[in-house]
Amino acid sequence: MVGLVIVSHSQTLAQGVLELAEQMTRGSVVMEAAGGIDDPDNPIGTDPMKVMMAIESVAAQSEDGVLVIMDLGSALMSAETALDFLPDEVKEKVLLCSAPIVEGTMAAAVQASVGASLQEVRREAGAALNVKIQQLAPITGESVAAPVSVQADAAEGEEVSMDMLILNRMGLHARPAANLVATAGKFKCSVTVRKGDQSASAKSINQVALLAVKNGDTITVTACGADAHEAIGALKVLHEDNFGERDEDIMLVSAEESVHVSVVDGVVCGAPGSVGYAVGAAYVHQASLPDVEQVEVVDTAAEIALLDQAIADALTEIKALQKDTEKTAGKANAAIFEVHGLILSDQDMRDKAVAEIESRKVNAASVWLEVMTSMADGYRNLDDVYMKARAADVMDCGGRVLRILCGEEDRGIVLDRAAIIVAHDLSPSDVAGLDLDKVLAVVTEVGGVTSHAAILSRSMGIPAVIGVGDVVHRFKDGSTIALDGFAGKVWIAPDEEVQDEVSAKRAAWLAERDAAKLKGAEPAVTVDGRSIMVMGNIGIPADASRVLEYGAEGVGLFRTEFLFQDREQAPDEGEQFDAYVEAAQAMRGNPVIIRTLDIGGDKPVKYLDTPKEENPFLGERGVRFCMARPELFRTQLRALLRAATQENIWIMFPMISDVEELEGVLKFKDTVRGKLIAEGVEIAEKVKTGIMIEVPSAVAVADKLAVMSDFFSIGTNDLTQYVMAADRGNASVSKLCDNLNPAVLRMVAMTCEAAAKAGIEVGMCGELAGNAKASALLLGLGLDELSMNGPAIPDVKEAIRSVTMGECRVLAGKALAAKSADEVRALLG
Repeated sequence: MVGLVIVSHSQTLAQGVLELAEQMTRGSVVMEAAGGIDDPDNPIGTDPMKVMMAIESVAAQSEDGVLVIMDLGSALMSAETALDFLPDEVKEKVLLCSAPIVEGTMAAAVQASVGASLQEVRREAGAALNVKIQQLAPITGESVAAPVSVQADAAEGEEVSMDMLILNRMGLHARPAANLVATAGKFKCSVTVRKGDQSASAKSINQVALLAVKNGDTITVTACGADAHEAIGALKVLHEDNFGERDEDIMLVSAEESVHVSVVDGVVCGAPGSVGYAVGAAYVHQASLPDVEQVEVVDTAAEIALLDQAIADALTEIKALQKDTEKTAGKANAAIFEVHGLILSDQDMRDKAVAEIESRKVNAASVWLEVMTSMADGYRNLDDVYMKARAADVMDCGGRVLRILCGEEDRGIVLDRAAIIVAHDLSPSDVAGLDLDKVLAVVTEVGGVTSHAAILSRSMGIPAVIGVGDVVHRFKDGSTIALDGFAGKVWIAPDEEVQDEVSAKRAAWLAERDAAKLKGAEPAVTVDGRSIMVMGNIGIPADASRVLEYGAEGVGLFRTEFLFQDREQAPDEGEQFDAYVEAAQAMRGNPVIIRTLDIGGDKPVKYLDTPKEENPFLGERGVRFCMARPELFRTQLRALLRAATQENIWIMFPMISDVEELEGVLKFKDTVRGKLIAEGVEIAEKVKTGIMIEVPSAVAVADKLAVMSDFFSIGTNDLTQYVMAADRGNASVSKLCDNLNPAVLRMVAMTCEAAAKAGIEVGMCGELAGNAKASALLLGLGLDELSMNGPAIPDVKEAIRSVTMGECRVLAGKALAAKSADEVRALLG
């Protein structure tokens, strides 16, 4: 495979381009960035020695050659100088490329990932700018009020078309559109989508979304190029799988009706966005974007670099916000921010801004404001209500980039007292950042029940009335107002009688909600008396108290990799010890199962020098990674053994493949334990130690692994993709990657049988464990413990309390005899 070296005057820019290219190719292409010079006072420049070292490093890992892509000026001279220093056998495998650094790198990375030759990769990179010019030509300077027809890329080969009836309830909204774009992007041929007389590139999420493809529409997908048949075949599979969506993955809402907005007797009516009642002071929020002036610039390249860095920084912020939101609103609702990431990662918005900067020679901030506003207007002008609501997503993530460009901090809503927030609109970022201890409810002038802000409000339990119309000016900051989220009513100046009535309803509603939490706190016992441990998954110590609130009886999975991410160096022994003890103490004596570091090429951590591998899922992951870095592993095991001596902590090793591997890991652990004791550190005589069962080879020898372990925990996410030989992130094979496939369920049953014979406990901490519909099936297969994200715990416990073990075993027998995942899903009801 061909490798890439990116040379830029700016280390930040080079690294940003590298990260973007790695995201597109999932780390399959060997790439290195050589940017800037090692002078803190004057970091902008290029260093021939740094370029030479990067080329040598990539060449050693890329037998098909190295393509060097540069920005301008001295970057070219540094690259040429670097070539002069290289030995002939390396130099003859290196080509320099004049392609624009961002577009060229993206095109080259994609082309290299499919195994193209060095000349083919250079040719594709060199043509990247022509494609952008061709796409921009029809729309330069025009407002995006509707989708535009796009010229298909020139391609040799047959043209293949297919009509597709869209059955998705919400049409091709952001997530299925993203799966369409991801699949089309795997092929070299051009792929276009046509709806009526409008067409769009199938490789642009915004262009596809702006087609406003709704449920019941028919689209025509056309591929033109050498691999057109393969592309249409993959898209046909994706279409048959509802573009990666299943019924339970789609929010069940009826088509949103226009809400009659009125103010009668001091009562404002809107849509019931989230149920609940509230009485309290109004906090009138005046959201605004930064003030931006258009300024002429000379150095357009510098402005483009600022824009690219701002987009990269915004994507980093969005990822962090997504992780935080998963803890409060659940993974499905946090996927809203995955859509935001896709919007910003789409080259369409960025390329439009770059074209304007270059043609008009004006500052990036002013152009970005124009582009994002125009894009949002395009969504607002659509007929489909759901797609209209996506304008807020564009303004939210686009506004994040704008604030970074203007050097402004993210101005979240900060409440100094309990209040009902009244605003024109709230972005998902606004809602996700709210202090749940102080926000009583939310009122907005615009939006509807399908807006992402409304979805988040529901998931976080915040009462909300949405789309009340142009009435915010009627509310006085600090005045007492009342809200009924069930009926969609807001009282602007309620009298005492209304306040008392709504307050009483709020008290009753909160009591019902607390009763539901109490259900979660009660043990999960089947009708015939079998107790099942229901535990929580956490990533940081603070998560422990949150899952406890939902009724977790312990932690079934503490993902320690979160302690190692978003930092410059690994946490030391003391920091890790404190984190493990903190989590265990929060669980009040209940067991906390801590998984040792589970990273590798698919989950890289920069400072740990994670390898770039052809197939990271089959490379150095889990204990393989740790055993290859004994100092890193030793530090974690020392902290874990010390913490387990103080608290009820169990140690779990991920990605165990066979007996010999487990023997090596246990021997290493015993050596670390012996060293601690020799140092005079008190270590418990017995610390429970178990393994993750997530590869088929471990299932095959589960009987032998069981006698060496105190417990098993089945990781269904990885087990499913390894059993089915299907990447769970690949939309083309997503139908195969289904944890309800009978082949996967048989693996679970075999593991449980081996554990039962050895007399050890067996749990599950993968996604399937949190599916309440599958709880009875999992019990029937032989699971003793289930671990999941906090919000799923009450429903899973309730499902367990409604069945007998006999019913569970009958259901499991039928599922194991089923022919497909869909047949199993039908059994679950």
